[in-house]
Amino acid sequence: MDQAIEIRFKVTPSQKETIELRSAENGFDDLYTYIKVVALKTQAFKLTSAGTSNQEPTIELSFKVTPSQKTRLDENMKESECEDMPTFLRYVALHAVVSAVVEVRSTDGLDDMLKRIADSRKS
Repeated sequence: MDQAIEIRFKVTPSQKETIELRSAENGFDDLYTYIKVVALKTQAFKLTSAGTSNQEPTIELSFKVTPSQKTRLDENMKESECEDMPTFLRYVALHAVVSAVVEVRSTDGLDDMLKRIADSRKS
């Protein structure tokens, strides 16, 4: 069995709030699963300044991956020409490609996924 690797990165309070919103909008039960899924499944992108802030990062987020998942994250980061893992993770958590999320979350069927999203918006 692969040994789990913990990945840590920092975000501002407003970035964390946005990430939590993206997680709920896409039907995830927690933001850590959301970040892991979008970081593993996202397609290469061009990094822009969107979502940056002048505040110093103050909240640390972390999640665990297997060594093979860490290798995939490194590949995704390099394909997207990001300089480091925290930059990559902040960006994908804030600007995830919706198709990547739909693919993963629709295993029970699209109707079930849409119901989860609708239910999350009611609360």
